[in-house]
Amino acid sequence: MVKLNNIIIGITGTMTSGKGALQYFLVDRGFKAIRNTQPILDEGLKQKEDMSNRQNWLDILVDLRKKQGLGVLAKKASEQIQKDERYVICPIRHPADIKLLKEDYNALIIFVDAPFETRYRRTFLKEISAGMSKEEFKKKDDFEHSPDGADKEYLPNINECKKLSDEVIINDGSLNELNEKLERILRNHKIPDLEDTDSFDDFDM
Repeated sequence: MVKLNNIIIGITGTMTSGKGALQYFLVDRGFKAIRNTQPILDEGLKQKEDMSNRQNWLDILVDLRKKQGLGVLAKKASEQIQKDERYVICPIRHPADIKLLKEDYNALIIFVDAPFETRYRRTFLKEISAGMSKEEFKKKDDFEHSPDGADKEYLPNINECKKLSDEVIINDGSLNELNEKLERILRNHKIPDLEDTDSFDDFDM
């Protein structure tokens, strides 16, 4: 296990809340990005599944966790970690991944959220919307917050992720404001070697 002088930040949070923007800001500061959901995509493509279908994503995710453990995504992410490097791991949607990263790397976990209406508007700035109605978005959002059914322990659980997070950011403003909130957190946790980031015009994400 690689632990020497590593700085690991995990990003979790609600749908379209700004997780990707936080990851971008950290990469701009010299962090290396690890996509926590990559093993799901890789396995789906291996099985020649249509990975634009959300149910296929969930089925493969459940199967991976049943066979390899609840923290399988974080375990696979850990395989990419090299000593003395800084990493941002995103998106994290299951408490088992957070627990593993905290135990093995003392990871800093940041939860990002935004008002429901703001997040729903942002779906139309991303390809995920596909004409999604507000009711459909809420149903998907509620399911990620607190899953149910026979396989609920294997599914995303945003409520439990929030309980395990070290910091919470409410992303209800501009990109510049989000960047400033992140910078305050990094200062508070004495994350060294911060680099100046670019400034961004105000727009919804």
